[in-house]
Amino acid sequence: MTFRLAVGLAGLLTASVALADDCAAQLPGWLEQAHPGQAGGIWLQDERGAYRVDTRQSICKVWPARPHLTLVAVPLLREEHDDHGQSDLEVLLLDSARQDVVARLIEPNRLDWDAIFVDGIEFDTAPYRLRAQDLAFGVRIKRRNGSAPNPFHETELNLYELDGQHMRSVLSELVVQRSGGEWDTHCAGEFSESTGVVIITERVGHAGYRDLQLRMSAIHSRSAEVAGDCQTVERSTQRSRYTIEYGDERYLLPLELSPL
Repeated sequence: MTFRLAVGLAGLLTASVALADDCAAQLPGWLEQAHPGQAGGIWLQDERGAYRVDTRQSICKVWPARPHLTLVAVPLLREEHDDHGQSDLEVLLLDSARQDVVARLIEPNRLDWDAIFVDGIEFDTAPYRLRAQDLAFGVRIKRRNGSAPNPFHETELNLYELDGQHMRSVLSELVVQRSGGEWDTHCAGEFSESTGVVIITERVGHAGYRDLQLRMSAIHSRSAEVAGDCQTVERSTQRSRYTIEYGDERYLLPLELSPL
């Protein structure tokens, strides 16, 4: 039985790798289909003005729970400078077999940056069953700064659902990871790191959407040089829970969970 299980898991892993490779190979064609003429990084035009497709940070993934659909996320650069810029996030749902666009959504300015810049995006395909059997998927946006004495990292979760032929956002900018600190770049300093897990509760709220609960664990520490060695001299852990309820159109975040 153990051998059969191992073989089965190996087969699933191989299939997942094959789907990922196939997705990556087809991504340039999908981007060209969604934005004709974008090859070569030229600037295009739409109803919001000029933009350029960021092919480097564009990603795709076959939706494991719905393998007939492929998820694509595309940064649309609106303005670029050395220390700041503006960028929309476009999310696409494609028919995996026909490779047609089933639904698309553009979120203006979701990927803007300044001193804190976007460090990457990735799909979160955990089974987010928010209402009855409706299934949502997530996009995680990672951000950080470039400061050595004051490092900062943050990851936010955004959830989307397909409503007929339309895609819509149901949760925006929920911070699920944040770390930062201030130190002398050698040893002495203070640091904090918070990590959260999203739980879908059994309580059904407005419009049939289940309440969410974010369980956070925060670690605070202080380091100093002791007898010639860099050591952690203080360390504490704090755990907290936050309830996130659905409003008229989306989940409403408590102020404590808003991004910086």
